[in-house]
Amino acid sequence: MNTPNILFLFSDQQRWDTLGCYNPAMDFTPNLDRLAAEGARFKNAFTCQPVCGPARACLQSGLYATQTGCYRNAIPLRPTAPTLADRFHESGYETAYIGKWHLSCTGDKPVPVELRAGYRDHWLAADTLEYTSTGIDGGFMFDAQNRQVDFGGYRVDQQTDFVLDYLQNHESGKPFFLFVSWLEPHHQNAAGHYQGPPGSKEKYKDYPVPEDLRALGGGDWAREFPDYLGCCASLDANVGRIVEALKARGGYENTLIVYTSDHGSHFKTRNGE
Repeated sequence: MNTPNILFLFSDQQRWDTLGCYNPAMDFTPNLDRLAAEGARFKNAFTCQPVCGPARACLQSGLYATQTGCYRNAIPLRPTAPTLADRFHESGYETAYIGKWHLSCTGDKPVPVELRAGYRDHWLAADTLEYTSTGIDGGFMFDAQNRQVDFGGYRVDQQTDFVLDYLQNHESGKPFFLFVSWLEPHHQNAAGHYQGPPGSKEKYKDYPVPEDLRALGGGDWAREFPDYLGCCASLDANVGRIVEALKARGGYENTLIVYTSDHGSHFKTRNGE
């Protein structure tokens, strides 16, 4: 076996119980369930920070928030922090990043090279993707040269198109470490709603609501849960697209795929605590 490629697939604010391999009632994640059945599935895994930026800083650096200094959002990961991308680069990997970054505090502006945590070879990202795009109408990210790259349509699908383009054109001769950071199923901040694909409200209206949400009361889950599940289903469908692309190129057997999220979602049921 050659040195394996590593594909890290990262969702945002996705609860563990939205996957069928953990919760059989959720029957809309066949691609992720298949990966779980064929690979390793963690029964117990915990986010080190329940907020986007700090959790991402910990993951990229391997350090706790007390060490990174990123204990809340809007604190950039310091340029001198050791990172995953640095280590993979040192090991001969091509390092690539596509999607939401949230570690530079640059908002809707490009992320400067020194704040990209060592991702050197391919870059297509926005620091706060929820402010440069919407879930349903597209938006923009920035490439390695800080040029704006526009896209339209449903965000998960379009972002995955960029991933497929990278996979189809990877010809460096090096194994790749590709980190894909989707925004979904995070809510669209400006709208105050989760934005599932059209038809989500009807399609997912009868799925069981997690007991912790019902027990706490309040929050916005009664209105938002169907669209949230629609986002999760769209992620699964796009994981399937990526797997098929890897198989078509003959790279599937030599690619380690990791899927996880930065933290879960409580649908504002704990905001007053």
